[in-house]
Amino acid sequence: MESSRSWGRAEPTLRAGASSDVLAAVAASLQGFAAEDGVVVAFSGGVDSSVLLDAVARCRARDRVVAWHVHHGLQPQANEWRAHCEREAQRLGVRFGATHLSAPPRGANLEAWARTSRYGALWDAVAQTGSRALLTAHHADDQLETVLMRLARGSGPAALGAMAPAQRRTGGWLLRPLLSIGRERIVECARERGLAWMDDPMNADADFLRVALRTRVIPALAQAAPALRENVLRSAQWLRESGEALRELAERDLREAGVVPGAAAFDRRPLAGLPAARRDLAVRAWFDSLGVAAPSRARLAEWVSQMLLGGSAHALLEHDGVCFRRYRDRVSAEASRHAVLASAPPPAFAFRWSGGSEIALPQWGGALRWTKSNRPDAVAARWLAAQPLEVRSARGGQRLRPRASGPSRSVKNLFQERGIPRHLRTWMPALHAGDRLLYVAGLGMDRSGVSEADDGWRIEIEWRADDADDPRAAFGETTPSV
Repeated sequence: MESSRSWGRAEPTLRAGASSDVLAAVAASLQGFAAEDGVVVAFSGGVDSSVLLDAVARCRARDRVVAWHVHHGLQPQANEWRAHCEREAQRLGVRFGATHLSAPPRGANLEAWARTSRYGALWDAVAQTGSRALLTAHHADDQLETVLMRLARGSGPAALGAMAPAQRRTGGWLLRPLLSIGRERIVECARERGLAWMDDPMNADADFLRVALRTRVIPALAQAAPALRENVLRSAQWLRESGEALRELAERDLREAGVVPGAAAFDRRPLAGLPAARRDLAVRAWFDSLGVAAPSRARLAEWVSQMLLGGSAHALLEHDGVCFRRYRDRVSAEASRHAVLASAPPPAFAFRWSGGSEIALPQWGGALRWTKSNRPDAVAARWLAAQPLEVRSARGGQRLRPRASGPSRSVKNLFQERGIPRHLRTWMPALHAGDRLLYVAGLGMDRSGVSEADDGWRIEIEWRADDADDPRAAFGETTPSV
């Protein structure tokens, strides 16, 4: 062994046992996959991933296995580790790939950065190779450490359930075949198989919480309670099952409240009427459907107070890069890229219509579209072409007649009736011909008509946002009957 390079190697032994256990666990994990399905194995070169890759290569066609190494660049030996992983992949006859990460941002939490970046790279590898599953080498001791870490951080039941053996993710299946096998059995398997591996010196750095638990806390607890690992993992399994049941309940409550998973807005009243515990679970489930990090208990209480329960019809709260707003009974989530909608709108844009079907308004984040119409209350095309046109915000006191048979109404009242929040109103582009208001996004066209003669055809106008997630897109107007 070359200790300066943190290498590990073992000669094969005659005794078999751990190797059989590992192979059986991996085969069971992959049982539901077809022979032609590709899999990616997260391969760091450590003893755990070396054992996993060896077992996968023994129970799958090797041309369907990809060993993928993530080069973090955090250790001087990183290039040697990559080279070692490539050699091992070649020895096993499986494909090899690697991702070199860029340097972490200054001041970043290295553990969090490494984990997020690593999984991002691995799922990219799954997509690039057309694979169906990503396999990681997490084992029973990793599971124990994860439970204790989350307990130390005050996590809830779902998080204390720790890692699941199999999870369906957006990019494919995430499989952890070794979760029922302890570290000592994995090392024993590596020795039986005569595998070579590397030891990351960061795994001995007790400044990291996981390492401190592994080297200091768990040994002391295990000495006092010898069945610690088995008992904690049994509890984690129960908590995971409870967490799944609670998640199903939360998703049912969302459905019954009319909240579509992933929807950027909903009516607050059905959720506000739920018992507190179920209401909070439903809100967390909605956050999860949006891809937003779960808030702390205190932050969630603040969110619920402002968005669901508070007496004010207007509220604003930011969390995890998302701007949450309440306007009357409507709660909406806006991505940070839409935060500009809270600022002043762009200046007026003057132009002439020359008969085209669309005019882009990038400064407004969308486009005006023009379509032919036989409706008598649409705008006469010849008249429109002769007018100097301008796109600018509508003033609340301006008037619009949404229906030819109805009265004109103030834009302010129409915005209120449509439930369009105040901060969006000045960003709803309005088309003017001089002082005449022709069209307002979210409200529709003015149906007053024009007295000038026309050439027999008229046009309808509509505005569409470039981004389907733009909060203004939720207020697409409907064309009223004549």
